[in-house]
Amino acid sequence: MKLSLNAPSRMLPRLAPVMLGLALLGAGCAQQKAPAQQVDEKALAADSLYMARLYAGWEQQLEAQGHSRGGRSSQMALDLADDTQYRFVKNRLLAAGNTPENSPRLFGKLETLRKEKKTGTPGPKARKDRLTSAATGEAPENSRCGHLLPLADVASPDNTVAKFQASGLVTCFNGSDYAYADVTAFAANRERTQFRVLGTESLEEYASAVLETPPLPLSLKVNLEEELFVDSVAIAFDEETGEQHLSYAVAESSLVALGMHDINLITVQHPKELIGKMHSDNPIRTCLERGAVSGFLDCDYASGSKDPVTGIFKPFAKPFTGVGAADPEASHSVWVPAAGAYWAPASGTYEPSHLYLPMRGWYQVTLPSDCTLNEMLSEATVVLMERGGRCSAGTMPGNSVLKGSLPFKTPFLDEYDRTKLNVPFDGLVDFGKDCLDMYQNVRLMMRATLKATCVDYAGNSRPYTRSRYQDILNLDWRNACLAEGTRVTKADGSQVPVEQVKVGDRLLANGQGQALTVTTVSRGGERKPLVKLRDALGGEVMVTQTHPMVTATRGVVQAGELKAGDSLRTRTGATKLVGVERVPFSGDVFNFALGTPEELAVATPGTNTMYANGYLVGDSQMQLTLEKQRSSDSREVLARLNGAWHEDFRLHQARIQSARR
Repeated sequence: MKLSLNAPSRMLPRLAPVMLGLALLGAGCAQQKAPAQQVDEKALAADSLYMARLYAGWEQQLEAQGHSRGGRSSQMALDLADDTQYRFVKNRLLAAGNTPENSPRLFGKLETLRKEKKTGTPGPKARKDRLTSAATGEAPENSRCGHLLPLADVASPDNTVAKFQASGLVTCFNGSDYAYADVTAFAANRERTQFRVLGTESLEEYASAVLETPPLPLSLKVNLEEELFVDSVAIAFDEETGEQHLSYAVAESSLVALGMHDINLITVQHPKELIGKMHSDNPIRTCLERGAVSGFLDCDYASGSKDPVTGIFKPFAKPFTGVGAADPEASHSVWVPAAGAYWAPASGTYEPSHLYLPMRGWYQVTLPSDCTLNEMLSEATVVLMERGGRCSAGTMPGNSVLKGSLPFKTPFLDEYDRTKLNVPFDGLVDFGKDCLDMYQNVRLMMRATLKATCVDYAGNSRPYTRSRYQDILNLDWRNACLAEGTRVTKADGSQVPVEQVKVGDRLLANGQGQALTVTTVSRGGERKPLVKLRDALGGEVMVTQTHPMVTATRGVVQAGELKAGDSLRTRTGATKLVGVERVPFSGDVFNFALGTPEELAVATPGTNTMYANGYLVGDSQMQLTLEKQRSSDSREVLARLNGAWHEDFRLHQARIQSARR
């Protein structure tokens, strides 16, 4: 095996239209299949080949422009002004069971977009930035919608059979009125002049945040003369903003059986659950600016400062220099950093406005002996499962091969098996600004792809491609606190500043005299302005924008939602706000978790509260509950869906009912 890295190159394949028997194209669809005569099978066969060549040319153009393939978007925008692409999209929808009769809004939107493209009419409104600070006016770093194509090989007991699983996924920030994704698999010859359809899956949803097709299972005979070629189309529309998304994605693999003697896997050492791993539903939590430092700990990873002389890492201490992991054995009641588990940004500068995630592990893959490794590509994406949207890790311009979204290091061969290639990765991955303020339930999706050229026994060169997807579910991060100097009321009626509160103290929880024990103390910094609240009697308090405040009429709301005229509950009754300001703050902020299990078992629901400068506010657990409530929308689909899509939705429901009968 040769580990020399050839310069990335890809010749456009010679593609010729081929008649495909597309009887399988509707098999396994999650929607009712359209009548066969409505699908232009000959055109769809030729257009699939056309799209494969177009995608290869798009990749080559990006490389020629100096864009690193690792870490950039793998979704190619579809151009409906191109007659072939327009026909391709329509026929994919027809194959999935959508027609102009049962999806009038969908086909009408496509026709409108096509006319706008062809005539140069201004298209949809520019995306309103709902993720970065309105005060800065900075543009988002990631496109509104993400299109992913998870492809994974599956263990096979038969070394003559290669098994795979593929799906198509589309997700848009804050969801979309309509979303569609499909995935279609082909067996292609090496020249890409013949495609043999293996199967397809598709799915459409209304008023959804994340859409993923049912998995498409694939079984093929091991064959060096063929490759697996999988493609996906994604469509999303949002009426409120006037935005649309149409994209095409591709994944490939050589036909190799994943058996006892073949390896293709990603092993992840970080991120992983470190604290609270005994709880099955406990998330992997990164506390980027502040978190629990004593008590019931909840931060597996924490921002902080590493002393360049002593090498000591202090969590949540400023100035931030990087992210450290907790020592799970030592962190029982106090957060203790783990030795050797510290990561600093590659740029050398820590940006508090960015979402960072430490990633350490290795990619292992079998590479035949007479092969030259050409390149390693990778993707790392976080998908916001409840709010919708994705953020992709960025890469610096000019990165060479083996420098992708996964922070790859130098590859090496296994000491005992020279056909096993090991590619370690270790670094702090930067997902930018757009995902930082989105809160709960994140899915981390990683893909590593190897491309090589191998020589067979007859001296013929063949491409060799392996790809591996790895998911990590249920990650999150959290922030919400009170400014230092804020005075909280203890059970005996005395008041102390938040910075003096310690685990074991009991704080007054409500006007009935109930008190709860402090079980966790969190502290840290806050880069955003705090919310300064002032009432008609001269009282005031400063809290972070997501801190829970108890109102007299609206229940519990985040501080950032308050406005002058709202009434808050205090120790002496309700008081009306006369001022709500955003003020810069450079000090520390604090928060507490209140209530032992015994106390909470008998306490009135919703009493995990405390008085801060006399105002009734929630603790960190109430903040968590409030975030989850804000992240989910339990209204019926029609109540959430823009009226323009109601007819399509009703017809969609009718098709589902008809298919079930």
